[in-house]
Order: sequence, then structure tokens, then C-alpha cells
Amino acid sequence: MTGAALFSLGLGALLRYLGVRWGTPLTLRHFWLPLSVLAVEVLGVLMGFPLQGLVYLGVFLWLALNWHPIFLPSLLGAGLNALAILLYGGMPVDPVALERAGLAHTVSHLASRGDGLHHLGPAFPLGDWIALPGRVLSPGDLLICLSLFLVALRGVKVVRE
Repeated sequence: MTGAALFSLGLGALLRYLGVRWGTPLTLRHFWLPLSVLAVEVLGVLMGFPLQGLVYLGVFLWLALNWHPIFLPSLLGAGLNALAILLYGGMPVDPVALERAGLAHTVSHLASRGDGLHHLGPAFPLGDWIALPGRVLSPGDLLICLSLFLVALRGVKVVRE
């Protein structure tokens, strides 16, 4: 998901740089919060602890503090991902989608020990089943990427608080 999110932000920023604009820039507050959430997610992956609940809590808090309708797809996407994690005890990943995405080596890794959040299993409709080159995404991930693209296209003004 991280690569797809960075691609979405980069594409939106590139289009904005090239002169494609959509509305006035958003004013965002508490910018330290998404950076902290990113640090918690990286720490959880490195230490092997499932800290995804804290990550979602931080994302929802930041969205609430900076509410704008442009975040609606992101909120819906995060909600769908959280629902999948709650229903299945982690994010299910379709092994066929992993192979189609060129990630066959990940199938054996998830089958043997997992990564603390993802596990092999039937992923349709909420889990990771959408195969892209080098990535497998969920519908929630795509909605989050849509919001990130729109935010980058619109531009931001960060307010220090």
C-alpha cells in the first residue's frame, strides 16, 4: 500500500506542478500526527508487533481534526480495511493475486509465518485481491489512494500548531 500511496501523491503533485489545478489548497493542521502514525507503522513492522489498531486510530483522529469532503474516500477506504482486519483477524491476501502481481515469493512467506497483519485467505471483497505489477491492493487501499491523489492535486497549506 505504501508504494501505491506514494505513487498517488506523486502523480497528483506532478499534475499540479504541470499546471493542472483543482480548487484552492487545503489548510491542514496537526501535521505531526500522520508522521507519528507512519513511525508507529514502521516500528510495528520492524518489531513484528501488530500495531495497526494504533495506526487506524491516528489516521481517524487526523482526518477528524482536518475534516474536508476530499477525505471521504480515504475515510471510507480506511473503514473498509479496518472492517476486513476485524472480520478476518488480519488482512486476507489472495495468493493468486500475489502470483499475478509477481509476488509469488510472498505466498510462501505468508504461508509459513505471516507478517503480523496479513495472511493468506479468501480476500474478496474486502481484502487484498486487486493485482497490480509488484502490488496487491484492497478496494479500501484504492479509495485511500484516490484521496491522496486529490489532495496532492489540490495542494496543501500546512498550519503549524
